[in-house]
Amino acid sequence: MTNLGNVTKIGTGLSRPESVLANRQGDFFVSHRGHGVCRIAADGKQYLMAPYSRYLGEEIIPNGIALLDDGSFLIANISDAGGIHLLDADGIRPFVTEIEGDCCPPVNFVTVDETDRIWFTVSSTFSPRHLAYRRDIANGFIGVIENGVARIVASGLHYVNEIRPDPENGWLYVNETFAQKISRFQLNKDGSLGRKEDFCQFPKGAFVDGISLDRNGNILAACIVSNELYHVQPNSRPVPILAERIDEWIVEVELALDNGEMNRIHFDQAPTKILRNIASVAFHGNNLDQLVCGCLLGDHLVSIPAPVKGRQPVHWNVISPEWGKEFNFQEGSASS
Repeated sequence: MTNLGNVTKIGTGLSRPESVLANRQGDFFVSHRGHGVCRIAADGKQYLMAPYSRYLGEEIIPNGIALLDDGSFLIANISDAGGIHLLDADGIRPFVTEIEGDCCPPVNFVTVDETDRIWFTVSSTFSPRHLAYRRDIANGFIGVIENGVARIVASGLHYVNEIRPDPENGWLYVNETFAQKISRFQLNKDGSLGRKEDFCQFPKGAFVDGISLDRNGNILAACIVSNELYHVQPNSRPVPILAERIDEWIVEVELALDNGEMNRIHFDQAPTKILRNIASVAFHGNNLDQLVCGCLLGDHLVSIPAPVKGRQPVHWNVISPEWGKEFNFQEGSASS
């Protein structure tokens, strides 16, 4: 397991950097509250990719982000206004606001696969979402967007979070956060889903949030609350490779979940010092031999050496966008 003393800090002054991507150029793209995405260039400079933005009167709160071939982004907006939004040189605007005739609720995650299908998740149809922070509620769903039309392809999921398509091996991996497990569906070539099966059950306190695929098709999983990063192989127990687990906090959170009393307070704070509710994980480096984690509570990313090399993501060779305003977070000012 990696020693916490070997953790490297990336970026500064980030706002809710939950989701992180990396590309071949050595840049990082991270969700940034109100502005959609912040680019951390290989030289360390940081750029806000859009002006401060609202939708239906609500601040844009990006959760998952996806980098498209032309350098633009899709944003899963987890604010109450919901929807999936497009970010490009012109700013942020709605991309999908309706699903099968209903208004699109808050969206947790969005990603694009090798066939250009856009996958997204809605954790719960409850409003507010914390009503679904329970062991006995499963009303999340997975959707697909093709030809500009969104449809639901799987429902009845236990607070679905990040998903990861693996067309090469025929699986779609799904985080069910409050079931504390990863499930997977058979992924057919036409994009339809087959049978569902359990892939991995996590220990108490580990609420799986973000996942990434290694070169062998195995899983790296970032867990909030327990602040652990796991390596998961089929038919094996998850192996922690980074952890800042505080047992007293885990006992408190698990008791609240058992009693049906879990709410935002259990995610909006953490007693940890270094891993501030790590929520996503991506491979980076020339050889995809490093890991970087996004988080819910910190103002920076954290990076460690990877125990195994990663799989090249779909966006790996996308050229970094050239727009955006350089932002000096220490001085709190932006410049063109």
